[in-house]
Order: sequence, then C-alpha cells, then structure tokens
Amino acid sequence: MIERIRYYVDNLFARGTTALLWVLTAAVVLLIAIVTLLMLALDLSPGPNATVFDKVWTVFTYTFDPTGVAYTDGAWGYRILMLVASLGGIFVLSLLVGILANGFADSVQTLRKGKSIVVESGHMLVLGWGEQIFSVIHELLAANANVKDACIVILAEHDKVDMEDAIRARVPASGNTRIVCRSGSPTDIADLRIVRPLNAKSILILDEPTDTADHADVLTIKVLLALMHLRGHEHLGSVVATVRNEASVHVAELVAGTNACIIPSEVIISQIITQTCRQPGLSVVYSELLDFDGDELYITQEPKVVGMTFAEAIQQYETSSVVGMKFADGTVKLNPSMDTVIGDGDAMIVLSEDDDTVIVRDEGATPPPHIHHGKISRHEPGQQAPESILMLGWGDRARFILRELDAYVQPGTTVLVVDERDHSEQVFAVQAKVNNITVSFRRGSTTSREVLDDLNVRAFNSVMVLADTKRDVQEADARTLMTLIHLRDITGVGTPSVAAVNIVTEMLDERNRALAATDGINDFIISNTIVSLLLTQIAENRDLYHVFRDLFDAAGSELYLKPASDYVMLNSEVTFATVVQASIARGEIAIGCKSMVGGQWSVKLNVKKSDMVRFTAHDMVVVISED
Repeated sequence: MIERIRYYVDNLFARGTTALLWVLTAAVVLLIAIVTLLMLALDLSPGPNATVFDKVWTVFTYTFDPTGVAYTDGAWGYRILMLVASLGGIFVLSLLVGILANGFADSVQTLRKGKSIVVESGHMLVLGWGEQIFSVIHELLAANANVKDACIVILAEHDKVDMEDAIRARVPASGNTRIVCRSGSPTDIADLRIVRPLNAKSILILDEPTDTADHADVLTIKVLLALMHLRGHEHLGSVVATVRNEASVHVAELVAGTNACIIPSEVIISQIITQTCRQPGLSVVYSELLDFDGDELYITQEPKVVGMTFAEAIQQYETSSVVGMKFADGTVKLNPSMDTVIGDGDAMIVLSEDDDTVIVRDEGATPPPHIHHGKISRHEPGQQAPESILMLGWGDRARFILRELDAYVQPGTTVLVVDERDHSEQVFAVQAKVNNITVSFRRGSTTSREVLDDLNVRAFNSVMVLADTKRDVQEADARTLMTLIHLRDITGVGTPSVAAVNIVTEMLDERNRALAATDGINDFIISNTIVSLLLTQIAENRDLYHVFRDLFDAAGSELYLKPASDYVMLNSEVTFATVVQASIARGEIAIGCKSMVGGQWSVKLNVKKSDMVRFTAHDMVVVISED
C-alpha cells in the first residue's frame, strides 16, 4: 500500500507546477473545511452572532495571515483550532513559495533550452549550425539593412545560450534585425514546428560538419523530408540547401521537387578554385559579385528595351551592367547571342548597386557616352599555351578540381599533386577520365620546406594550396598558412618573379585570412564564405540559382580576366562604354576591370559607361565569355 501511494505521489509530482498548485489548493480547502466543521460541531465561535460564513472567513484568515486577525479571548478549543489553522497555513504557504520558485526556475530553464515556440512571420529560417553560420548571418544582416522588423531564426542541435554567445562574439552588431535561436533537431518534425517554417520567407539548410560527405548529405536530405512532411498541401517559402556529393543533388531534388534549390558545394568551390588558379584576382571578383556589401545581381523586366537586340540593350544601362537574360519561358542564359531580340516577358539580368539603380538611359535627357571607335584594339587575342600546375594537398574536392580543369586548359597541361598521404590510386583514377591534362603524384609533407624546395615551385604557372578538411578547421588553416609562408619565400614576394606564379590558397575560416597578410597578388578562397554567399543570394532571390549554376559551369559562360590590350589601346583615355563595345564585338560582356592602384591590384565591377579609364600593361578587363 505504501509503495502504491509513493507511486501515485511520484506521478503527481512529475506532472509539473500546475498539478502541484491544484493539489495545494485542494489541501487548503480541505484544511479550512475540517477546521470549520470542528468549530460547528464543538459550537465554537469567533464572536457573538457570528454566521457560518464569518467562521469560514476567520479560519481562512488564520490560515494565511494570523497576525491580521484581532485577538479575542475564547474557549481553549477555539484557540487550539486556530493554532491548527495557523500551523497548516505556514505549511501551505511554504509549499506555495517552493512550488512557485521551482516553477519559475523551470520556466527560465525551458527558455534557456530554446524550446519555446517562435511567433514570427516572414522570417529567414536557418536550419543547422557550423562555421558558415556566421557568414550567413553577416550576409543576411546586410541584405536586411533597409528592412524594418527583420528576423533571423536559427534551429540547431546546440545549446541556445551557447549559440547566442557565439553569435554575439562573431557578429557584434545586428542592426534592426532580430536573431532568435532555438535548440532542436532540424530532422525532427516536432522541433521544426517550434520555428514555424511554413511562415518563413526563406529556409536555408546548412551543411552539418560531419566526418564524411555521405553522412552530411543524408542529414540534409532528412531535413528536406521533414520539411516536405510538415508542408503537406500548404505553401512553403524558398528552400536553399547544400550537398557535398554531386550525386546527392538528384536525390535531394526528388525529395523536394521544385520547392528547393540544391547547391553542390564541393562542385561549386572546385569550379571557383579551378577558374581562380588560372586567373589571378578572380577570387576578388567572385567576392564582389556574391556579397551584399557592393553590387548585386538583379532580374528585372524593362519595356523600353523590348524589340532591341541584346547588344543594343547592354549600352542602355548607364549605372548597371547587363550580364544575361531570363526568357519568358523561364530559362536563364548568361551572355546570350548578341543578336538576340528581346521580346515581351523577357527580363534582363543586371549587376547593379541596388534594385532602384537599374535604370534605362533616357536618350532625350541624357545622351549616350561617347564611344572612341578609333581606340578599339583590332588585333586577335593570343593563343593559349599548355600550363604547368602544382596542387598541394588532396581532399574530396580535388577530383572535381581536376575534372573542371580539364575542361578549361589546353592539351598538354600537366598537374603535379603533392600530399603527405598516398593518393596515387585516386590520382591515377582521375587520369583515366581526363583528356587535356596529365596528372602525376608525389608523396611529401606540404608544410616541409625541403619538400617544397625540391618541387621547383617557380617552374609552375600556378599553385593551388588545398585545405585538409579531414582535420580541425583551425589546425587545417594553420598548416595552410605554414605552406603559404614557405611558398611566398620561395617565389620571392615583392620581386618581379612572383608575377609568374599565381598562388591560390583555400582556407576554412575567414578570420585566418588576416593572418596571411595578403600582398594583393595571391588569391584566397574561403570555402565556408563562398557557400554562405551563394546560400544567402539565392535565398533572397531564387531566380539567381540558375544564374549562378550557369556562371560556374564550364559548359556555359564564365567570368574571365583578359588583357586590356585585347579591347582598347593602352595608355589612352577612353570611356568604359568603349571597352563594352569592344567586348560586344567579341561576343563578350565587359563588367569591370583589374588595375594597379597605389602598388596594389584593385578590382572594380559595374563601372559606369561614361567613366573615363586608362589602361597600362598588365591591366585586365573583367568579362563574361564562353572561353
């Protein structure tokens, strides 16, 4: 019997504060009722002519505040009953204070656990946590700079307080955007309901840091499954997710259908590294193009250019750079044929400072900038030669890099892979699938000065230093910095010889870039940052998904840095419209330039058509071209 009573008591206490308060209320009522009945049975009274209600009130008062009752002499039986009521009241009040204190503490702890529901609408929802979360938040804050009452909600399997502390440490100023953290699993439907994904403007699914790419992709697909299950027949905002393996893209698209934009992060990063290793300064162009701090890509319809050819429309925008078209049927094409006629329903893809700066020139009010036809270069660009490339390090994306590299370089190009682990089998497997490059492998530590000296680094056109993603982020970046320090010493930073070797360094943490003390010549690829920039750009405008996939794909048009002498005469002042016209004649689109400013290389995008420019030897023009 005692065990059964104990069992019921345990269950009662397990029900929480509300149940205990109801039990305490019942105990108070029972105490007052018993004392009152004893008074009636013993014919005791607090005073002459006291009614039953007077007796109940007296007992109630003695129970909760005996000092508030005026003392009156009475029979000893009355005094004893009031003593019992007072002692019972002390016990009840003690329990009440304890229950309320514990209940308040439990409520605070629940809030700290991040399990309370989010009452938001139109918020940006981020699912997952990793090093790239800080870049994502930074870009979302920049995108929401002019948005009132903006909100970012984060759901991850981390302690809520720890997440908030980490964000405050890395993102100290959030402006007018609120950041709300909740603790829970993005693959758990019950936890997802807490952050109200059906009310979100966009949903970003971050790549969880795991040991293998397959495991990370499985987690992402499970999150997509949970979202699709929760959605049912309701509308779901734009969903943007990353997967590491290219094969996982198809599976993710089968799960989410047209509701999600799936980014193969390893492929995208590999494509950027591949393009950058052959074109010094291209990483700066990508950073300018992808972040929200400068110019961004917009898709807009403009009736004034309907009926014009694409070449004519390019010169109609003074403060914006046209880069492509979104046709009425929904297809996207960067750098389409220059004689493409713009029809009804077609939209222009433009690079501009803001959406309100995408303005077509009013020919009547503003005359078009002068084009210096006599200063346009007439000679043909030089033929590309085979290259010699050094790859220091090996990882999952190395295979993608070599595959992409094969699509860009001339036959006869050689690639030497060096890593402290034996990857000869993987390298030979890649060699069997490429046509234009010859890949070889040498085992050695990439942080060893002796190994690097034996490689004769100066004999290579470019060097790629890949991060070791198998290691901790900080350890991997520390090794990368050691390798970079040796390479700079070997190639002779600050001397003319360094211009012959382009060094592309992949890092995992943006903060470590400052430690490298960049000299304006080397390129840095921050993997997490690149992926974060893509995620946020597409989350703000999902139409850009196809634009960026086309931009990074070797089969379409890409960004190139080409000698300015291929377009206009050097050491001559010309309008940038002249450079644009010269690029149009080559079937390309000029959107910026790379030049030496104050002894440092500087890249400027979206140059106004009427701006005057002067190019010298080694200056480059940023163009979108098929080759």
